[in-house]
Amino acid sequence: MIKLSQIPYKRVISIIILFLILTGLCIYYHDNIWEKQLYPSTGVVVKYYPQGEMVAVSGTVTEIFNNGYYMEDNYENHVIKFKVYTTQKVKEGDKTQVLGVLGPDYQLTPSKIIVTEEWSYQFLLLRSFIALLFLVFIFNRYWRFDFANYEFIRRK
Repeated sequence: MIKLSQIPYKRVISIIILFLILTGLCIYYHDNIWEKQLYPSTGVVVKYYPQGEMVAVSGTVTEIFNNGYYMEDNYENHVIKFKVYTTQKVKEGDKTQVLGVLGPDYQLTPSKIIVTEEWSYQFLLLRSFIALLFLVFIFNRYWRFDFANYEFIRRK
């Protein structure tokens, strides 16, 4: 196992500089992400409520009424219930993405709606789980973990 004193001085300085650059880029992204978005998302709606502007929000259909449906979104443990006015057919539990004009009391007049049916979303999760099992199997076939040295060792 390599000791910290065995690592060359220049390499330590390079790692520190790269870490500082990466941290600076992350801070810059965090501070400027809202200004660079084409349409405000749920976070902007919660903080500033840009009424009359185009927003892009998503959520789960919770209730259907004559002229549309209610869509719930959760932003930082703050549940928002949007009222979407549309004639597009949806079912409770479907995931929807809406691009539309934000009105008073979280009302949306959509210009574009993308619907992902509930079964399709669950199937996507199932496919991802099966792919994860396959990758773990392949990884385990070619590699093993040595608990004594805390390292992965290629199998022969």
